[in-house]
Amino acid sequence: MLKLMKYEFRKQAFSKLIILALVGLLELVFFFGVVTDKENVIAMAMSLLAMFTFGALFYLAFESIITYSNDLKQKCSYMLFLTPNTSYSIVGAKVLTAGIQIVLAGIAFFAIFALDGGVLIAKYHVLAEAKKVILQAIDEFLKLKIDFSDIVSVVAVVLTSWISTITIAFFSITLSSTFLENKKFKGVVSFIIFIALNYATTKISQLLLGNIDSYTNNLSIYFIWESVIALVFIVLTYIGTAWMLDKKVSV
Repeated sequence: MLKLMKYEFRKQAFSKLIILALVGLLELVFFFGVVTDKENVIAMAMSLLAMFTFGALFYLAFESIITYSNDLKQKCSYMLFLTPNTSYSIVGAKVLTAGIQIVLAGIAFFAIFALDGGVLIAKYHVLAEAKKVILQAIDEFLKLKIDFSDIVSVVAVVLTSWISTITIAFFSITLSSTFLENKKFKGVVSFIIFIALNYATTKISQLLLGNIDSYTNNLSIYFIWESVIALVFIVLTYIGTAWMLDKKVSV
């Protein structure tokens, strides 16, 4: 599994280098503006960085889907499924790699914005008041009686929902490349299946859990059960994907 994950990281390394280079360029522009006291340059750099961050995170979140689709289409990548590794290991490595990448990218971009914000506050006294407001807001937030289970449940539902989207996409792509391989409009059919399964996840959650407003006093329970439903779809689509690969691709 670890070797497969290392292979996935290496295969997707080029896109990370491009993102890193562009972020580095924007940071150079930002610090040039800070050193030369050009506020318009600083504003431009921060605006571009914010837009780029959104685009980069969106791309990284779904890069694994693009890579997986290419693996089933390109002969050189297709050979991965003919190795002694089980289909479960291959698909699992792809899902884990996708999760680790988006988490690390999120942490990295947060650190960059924290650094830039700290530099601006340290240089410009006019932002000192903003610093006080931010620190007061953080202090008030820390005083709130937030149940640890609420934080865990929110993180769990975000993570499972996203992974569910990834595994459903894998399932749909695999179906298109195996059992629907010689069918007309296979791409359209697999896309419809992808949309339908994602809709089914949401609909089943609504039918089983009811309206979220009824859980106002205990949102963690709602999020936990929503995570369980997403987890069921993850397991089913993961097993279904690996099974199709075993039947139609792997040796």
